[in-house]
Amino acid sequence: MSDYSRIRTPFVGMSFTPDVPSNALGPNEYNSGLNVETDVRGIKKIFGEQEILTAVPNQSIFMEGGFRSQTTWVYIVATRDSSNHGRWYMVTTSGVTNITPGVGANPSVYLTGYTEDVNITTSWVGSVFFINDSLSNPMYLLPTSNELTVTTNASWNYDIGVTKTTAGFVRNYCSPNVGNILIAGNLTKTISGVDYNYPTTVRWSQAFANTGVPATWEPTLSNVANEQEVPVRGPLIDGFFLGGNFYVCSYWDTVVFSPIGYQNSSAPIFGVRLLNQGRGLLNNNCWTNTDANVYGIDARDIWVFDGSSFTSIGNQRVKDYFFGNLNPTYYDRLFMVNNTQKYQIEIYYPDLTSSGWCNKMISYRYDLGIWNAPKDIQNACMGTEGPKVTAGAFNLASRVVTYAQASGTSKKLVQTSVGNSFINSATIPCLFERNNLTMQTSNGPVPFSSKVYSHRLLPEIAGTGAINITVGGANSTAATATYGQTGSTEIDTNTPWVTTQQNAYRTISVKIDSNDNTNAWNLTAINWQVTIVEDSF
Repeated sequence: MSDYSRIRTPFVGMSFTPDVPSNALGPNEYNSGLNVETDVRGIKKIFGEQEILTAVPNQSIFMEGGFRSQTTWVYIVATRDSSNHGRWYMVTTSGVTNITPGVGANPSVYLTGYTEDVNITTSWVGSVFFINDSLSNPMYLLPTSNELTVTTNASWNYDIGVTKTTAGFVRNYCSPNVGNILIAGNLTKTISGVDYNYPTTVRWSQAFANTGVPATWEPTLSNVANEQEVPVRGPLIDGFFLGGNFYVCSYWDTVVFSPIGYQNSSAPIFGVRLLNQGRGLLNNNCWTNTDANVYGIDARDIWVFDGSSFTSIGNQRVKDYFFGNLNPTYYDRLFMVNNTQKYQIEIYYPDLTSSGWCNKMISYRYDLGIWNAPKDIQNACMGTEGPKVTAGAFNLASRVVTYAQASGTSKKLVQTSVGNSFINSATIPCLFERNNLTMQTSNGPVPFSSKVYSHRLLPEIAGTGAINITVGGANSTAATATYGQTGSTEIDTNTPWVTTQQNAYRTISVKIDSNDNTNAWNLTAINWQVTIVEDSF
């Protein structure tokens, strides 16, 4: 029987917490990682990605997905070319269809002003798809049409003397008192060739059916449409519904639209009041709904909203890391998706190495209340959850997140959570690292005054292939860890251990990594064979 101390370090509910010094981390936190995620009982390599369906002809700048009928799912993609000409496409399992307004009469038609920074918001209402590109009148795609329709000037651009009106966003709101309406905000009106911006003005449409579109946006004595200012600081950015209310955010503040018992068209249908000063949105599309909450990002933090109060989920966990690595030039291209299959919100963002598009994703497991380390992304411009594509067909019984690539040679959509490699069979570099690891013995933690000599470690791991393990340490909590040689062990083996290089440190660090395109692993614990070799007094 050896004199080794046998210590087991479980990895249960591990949360990525880079904002906290590693010596202050709890037993269920780690400080560095890439392309790994938390399982209920361990840390595992992320699943891979694959390109799907037919490529769109030009560079994607936006995408969304939804049902056109009970069983027909489609993706809608906005693109641009080098001349900033914009075209819209519908992507199905059958191929790609150009649905740009006017394409039926002129197959070469395009929209102007489609730069990489065009501001697009969308809504699905039943089987009708509504689009606002902030450059012209809102558009919509009816379930029986293969071409977008532009809302008429008579319906949308109704002000006397105004030749053009654009909105910063347009969203759907199914109000309990009047039904479906569209709400637009941050209006710009052109009068005699001069643009006048009304950054805190909203307007909403006449009510309409799930299978229809608003008959008009113009306020009259016989409908519910209206236009008014709202009490916020800064321009309106986006809006979302939660429960029976609709919330509109500026960069700084949030107002709430509360339905009022509807009696006649001369009475107001909403009570509008300031809900919160200090909580807003960083840009459009940087929020998402879950079952009972809305998650979003402003310049202050990452938050969750339950209909009455905003609560930080990033402070003293990932906030400083996230904003410190968010590219200040392209920050307004980040977006958020609710991955319901994994019970997590996913924040796609451009980091400091990005050339313009989202090349990283960080996720928050709202069922476990934990953060996952960043994941590499292939320059995404927008994403959404949709049915998994299997053998060229949509599997409506399975969901994944799909995103559009905004740069690179391929113009296909990318499906996540599939396989063990990135697109084109690229390897997935994985890293899990924990510094200043506390060794818990049967008599409690090893005192900081002691040095620990680690002889061997045995990972409790499932999967295929091999993993690399490197052990290191330091003699103070602020010192950078010195790592020894890297050991490798097969996952399915009769000798499941790694022998460490000679070492004796007060604090222990460990790195687990792999880089392949075929294997997967799930690490639940590490068993250590150590000796306490020194005690300082």
